[in-house]
Amino acid sequence: MLEFIKDNWANILLIIVGSFALATYILQERKKKIDAASLIVLQIDEFQERLREISTFIVDGQLNETAFYESLPLMDTDYWNKYKHYFVRKMDATSYTALNQLYEYVSEIQEQQMLMKAFQKNSFQITQNVLANIESQFIVADLNNACTGVTAQNITSAMGNMIPQGVSEADRNTLNAMVQQIAAQNPNFDMNRFWSLYNQQRIWTKSIINQGALTSYTPVQIRISLEKMLKKYSMLEISGTEGYQMLKKTSKQKF
Repeated sequence: MLEFIKDNWANILLIIVGSFALATYILQERKKKIDAASLIVLQIDEFQERLREISTFIVDGQLNETAFYESLPLMDTDYWNKYKHYFVRKMDATSYTALNQLYEYVSEIQEQQMLMKAFQKNSFQITQNVLANIESQFIVADLNNACTGVTAQNITSAMGNMIPQGVSEADRNTLNAMVQQIAAQNPNFDMNRFWSLYNQQRIWTKSIINQGALTSYTPVQIRISLEKMLKKYSMLEISGTEGYQMLKKTSKQKF
């Protein structure tokens, strides 16, 4: 025996190392499979909860736009398509098809969800642009209204009383124009009056916009597509399938 070991120690060592590497690989793959099953099961359970919630966002044919805007994306990573190769050989065709359909429906619903969010964000930007344009007009108008210097009529009247009778009409007009130019270049600007005018107009504008003066439009096709996918999902059985139960059992295995 010792002679055999002595003569074949290199081969024996190779077998031991190879066996250890094989065992390590098998254990690693087993852990990967358990982790994959856990991720898929958790995601499926979350889908079912979130889809029940989303179904409440449509009432009497109307979308709850606020609820959709505040909702989070349904899926960041498609764990089923990423890891299904671990389970496809042991899963029955019905379960496999059902899971594929579930992820297909979720992807379509998420696409509509993101499309609606994009419309909402665009609407917010348009509203902001409209508000900025209106406020710019208010600023220009209120800057003019806040200048309380003498008017052209005041100057003409005063000059008529102050200029001696012997001054020619041409000189009178020249002097009058010079005084008006000086008055125009040095207005008596009232900052308090400006802010009083501007703030009041700004309050009115925001109140009008917040009460729906600008139309918010969401394409009806988004609602139709969502209702279609939610109806298909409602007819889909997932938790009771053999495939889901197999995934759940695998996810609970110990490493």
